[in-house]
Amino acid sequence: MVQPTLRQLEYFVAAVDGGSVTEAARRCAASQAAVSSALSDLERSLGLRVLSRRAAKGVQLTPSGEQILPIARRILDDVEELVAAADAEQGEVAGPLRVACTLALSARMLPMLAQRFAQQHPRVDLELVDGLALELQELTLSGGADACMLYARQLRPGFRTVRIRTALPYAVLPDAHPLADRDSVELAELADERLIIVQRAGSQGVVEALMQEAGIAPHSTWSFANPETVRAMVAHGLGYSIFSGRGSHSESFDGHGVRFVRLSDRVTPNEVVLAVPSDRPLTARLDALERVLLASATEPIDG
Repeated sequence: MVQPTLRQLEYFVAAVDGGSVTEAARRCAASQAAVSSALSDLERSLGLRVLSRRAAKGVQLTPSGEQILPIARRILDDVEELVAAADAEQGEVAGPLRVACTLALSARMLPMLAQRFAQQHPRVDLELVDGLALELQELTLSGGADACMLYARQLRPGFRTVRIRTALPYAVLPDAHPLADRDSVELAELADERLIIVQRAGSQGVVEALMQEAGIAPHSTWSFANPETVRAMVAHGLGYSIFSGRGSHSESFDGHGVRFVRLSDRVTPNEVVLAVPSDRPLTARLDALERVLLASATEPIDG
């Protein structure tokens, strides 16, 4: 049997992803005739029909094609990683790297990460995405991202982690709050006020665990998906919140002020971690990501 070529596999994956031979040709900078011929050669070499090609409907995977597709992707990924490893041996890390980061950390971490990668690893095609912790972990486990940054208290099973830095807990209070000028505050002093937090897919579980550890049950709770909404509600005097790490700005988006006051309760500090799926091999790009993040570990978490 004639062995399939990498070019044939590349055209096959591009046709599936693009939905047509025409789009595959555009993505691969090849002629339609070349792509069509390569797909036919692939099917002959495998002895299988992997695509159903219809002029008006593009291409569709056959049952055999559905089995072949993940193997083809894996082969192409391995070849890409082989080239990246060779580049790394010569002192240059190269290739795509997609990093996900929670909304609570993205403003603090991503600008630094983007700047340092551009300086230290200009051949890495860095893609950054932010969102809620649960969604980003699912994205990473499914292969949509190579790694994610989040708080350790938000972590679900299936990851190996590297601790990047520690984030101490702070109470977030409106400017006019009677405790706003204190150096520290106990949660018991705030227990009769409304607690305003980010929803469970974001940071709600983190705050709940911290409150439980301190032995405090909140009087009442509001939760919102957007951390800035939480900050704004606090700034308007509608309650208090708890953030991991002290914010670098003391105003909500509409100009009302907030204060960050250190919690004096004996609770376990939160950790910022880089999480990679446990079954994913360590690549040169992931190693570079760890080194860039660990180099920033002594810098403040404020953000």
